[in-house]
Amino acid sequence: MQLKSPYSKWTQIAGLLLIGGAIAWIIKFSVIVATNGQVINTGAAALFMKIGLLMLGIGSTGIGYRLSLHRSLLLRTAAIMLSPVVVFASFLLLAKIIGPLFNTLLSNSNVWYAQQEAPIALAVVFYLSIGCLLFRSYKPITT
Repeated sequence: MQLKSPYSKWTQIAGLLLIGGAIAWIIKFSVIVATNGQVINTGAAALFMKIGLLMLGIGSTGIGYRLSLHRSLLLRTAAIMLSPVVVFASFLLLAKIIGPLFNTLLSNSNVWYAQQEAPIALAVVFYLSIGCLLFRSYKPITT
């Protein structure tokens, strides 16, 4: 009888968490659009933002896990612990880089919240695709 590590499917589980977090943020964007920006930091938008943040944070550990596969325990632990920091820093970096572009493109738009939400939406699409890749890249670990 072969015992399986509880983490043997973590890449697949983390991929699903990233997908779920991205979907929660897509729902958040839908609430913002449906209310024409009246509900951004409260109510359903805030709830789905928190759910998405939690799922993206936990799911991001799968990125560190996958990238540090077959590495030393110290490197693997560091990669898993730092991956949420890197993911959330990438949200800020993307907003800093792409934000001015959206500010220019949407400066005359009646949709005032689009400038703020557009870079976040791109990051969500990116991590949705990363989640799909993690989910599909699952290979059982044989001992």
